[in-house]
Amino acid sequence: MVRKSRNAEPTNWVILLTDDDSAYLEATHALIEREGHQVLLASSGEQALEILAATRVDLLLLDFYMLGMTGEQVVAQVRQHDSLLQIVLQTGYASEQPPRHLLKRLDIQGYHDKSDGPDKLLMWVDVGLKAAYSTQLVDKSRQGLRYILDATPELHRLQPLESLLQGIICQVTGLFGVTHSFVASRCGVDALGMPGGACPDGFLAIGQDDSDLVIHAGTGRFAGVSSCRTGELDTDVAGDLAAAMHSRATQVGTQSTAVPLCVGESGIGVIYLDKPIRAGQDLELLSVFANQAAVAIRNAQLFEMATVDPLTGVYLRRFVEQWTVGELRKAFRHGHGLALLMLDMDGLKGINDRAGHLGGDAALACMGRVLRAALRESDVAGRYGGDEFVILLPDTGPDGAQRVAERLLELLAQASVTVNGVTLPVRGSVGMALLAGAARPGGAVDPVPRSYFTDVYQHLVEQADAALYEAKRGGRGQAGPAAHCTWPNPAASERT
Repeated sequence: MVRKSRNAEPTNWVILLTDDDSAYLEATHALIEREGHQVLLASSGEQALEILAATRVDLLLLDFYMLGMTGEQVVAQVRQHDSLLQIVLQTGYASEQPPRHLLKRLDIQGYHDKSDGPDKLLMWVDVGLKAAYSTQLVDKSRQGLRYILDATPELHRLQPLESLLQGIICQVTGLFGVTHSFVASRCGVDALGMPGGACPDGFLAIGQDDSDLVIHAGTGRFAGVSSCRTGELDTDVAGDLAAAMHSRATQVGTQSTAVPLCVGESGIGVIYLDKPIRAGQDLELLSVFANQAAVAIRNAQLFEMATVDPLTGVYLRRFVEQWTVGELRKAFRHGHGLALLMLDMDGLKGINDRAGHLGGDAALACMGRVLRAALRESDVAGRYGGDEFVILLPDTGPDGAQRVAERLLELLAQASVTVNGVTLPVRGSVGMALLAGAARPGGAVDPVPRSYFTDVYQHLVEQADAALYEAKRGGRGQAGPAAHCTWPNPAASERT
């Protein structure tokens, strides 16, 4: 054989050689293996199908005439569930089955006459593997685009910026099978425009161009290192990140990839992957995903700037009112109940007297952290007044509302702030208003005007505030007796 002495470097290609002639099987196995390919062997069509069901194979070299299942029958079985596998049929009786006829009749990529010798066989192997590369490339790009299209609605869903950042890094690592990665943004000013890192995590480059980057969401060995400055990482990593931000171009190193997140000409951060992404189609997919992620982050940042209280990290009063009106519409339509809680800090004046307004601000920020830790993603908390907060619990009955109130009080029992060396407890009292689920009230006009739900919201606030007053009068640091409310008749409401 011409290539008998060749010892090629190992490749990643897997070839399944199927033939019921053991001598041919052994000789061909040795020939192809010297090309650097991994070769699997099957002595029958049935065995080949078993291997294909359990193992990834790039090219199937298949004898046409075999005892039991013929090559043609194997092809028919394979094509029922795999349209991408490249198949080259082999035969010693080519005159009986003209190649052109078989290529048209069967879904195969080649037809080798064994009498043509090993060089011709190796040519068909090269042809089949090149076809496999092209086919897999197109399929990988298609799957990657489908993945991005499926992920895009989740990226643009209304959600906290912190959740969005973690979702982005999980999506991109899932797309490329990366274990260790992180998302970083510029520091100096966080996503809400506040100095330092007291506000919710951000992923935006707001501030000076030479600001350092800060990790906010990570996976693998970078999980749990939020607020870490990237300047503290390995010099090569920090250099790749700086280059990506400066050039607005993806940086591919020997063991990593740094992808800038840009909206127009503005660089807002970087995705770092602990894996080099070199294939052109993969880099294109990564670029498409990064563009989607950057827009989603910018939108989330703008949304939080307009709706989130920068001190406490919970929503502003106006947003909670609008959101609650929408949830009341849903509850009314589906007959669900909901709960509205009022939470008021105990002793804020005393904190201000002992530690000044900085101490009071620290206590309010602590209250915001407690609220975010205690509530579900579907719940909404907002700052109603100076030290008073409103909490909406959609589709929640008395037991669920009571559990939330107890969880808030438990967390507050352990909460404190330290200002100028003085540690001060942060406590609060809770009042609850429960709106029972019920069938649509009789006499309801259709559509029910917005003013009806606004009035229901105001009534719930009043009842929860009255319950809060009872909790304060009863000794503070507790939940007052819940106020049970029912839907009023909307028939008299004016249309808006």
